[in-house]
Amino acid sequence: MIQIDDAGSGSFVGGTCIGFYRPETNEYFFEIIPVELYNKENFKKKLYLDAVVNIAEEAFRALNVHKNETVEMCRGYMFEKLRSWLSDQGYCWYITQISGRFQEIVEQNFLLYTVRLGVPEPYLKYTKYPFHFHKLLRWVFADYDNRIVKCKTGWQSWAKHEGIKPVVYDDIMNYSHIFCLKCGKYIRKGSKIKTLRFVSNREHFIYLHRNC
Repeated sequence: MIQIDDAGSGSFVGGTCIGFYRPETNEYFFEIIPVELYNKENFKKKLYLDAVVNIAEEAFRALNVHKNETVEMCRGYMFEKLRSWLSDQGYCWYITQISGRFQEIVEQNFLLYTVRLGVPEPYLKYTKYPFHFHKLLRWVFADYDNRIVKCKTGWQSWAKHEGIKPVVYDDIMNYSHIFCLKCGKYIRKGSKIKTLRFVSNREHFIYLHRNC
């Protein structure tokens, strides 16, 4: 049996992780849909759905999947074209709820990938998986020019907010255990900082070292 699941399709930052698992032999295959396929032009064309099929073709070759193996996949729009591809190739497939160890591993793979993009792991845990859109905006606006290219800018939710211009002002850090969302290092209480303020679903504040 082959199980298929995804993680990250609901995260504004990063592409999407597609995972494949054969429970009988404990074999895994993972690949990331590039975030570039979620920019405005490509998102309209739904090229990320074609990428899922391309990844599946690679995974099925790597895992040597046979036509007599049952394929299980989770619900959702990510697998719209894959379902047609599986039928055309003669595989027996059905939709089910993927849970347990495999689901956790796919989600962990996406989390590690997002950390490699530069999002601090403690902040990801703070945003609460599958990553809160408005809290991730704080990370993006902390270093906008370098980070917006790592985001799903084709989303309608981003179109509603891309015109936001945070207000920047000097301040003093009055809290403990706050880290700079640009460099990722902790800010000492009482030190001079830059604060960025913006409004999306509510008022948000970004705290940076004065020299960051």
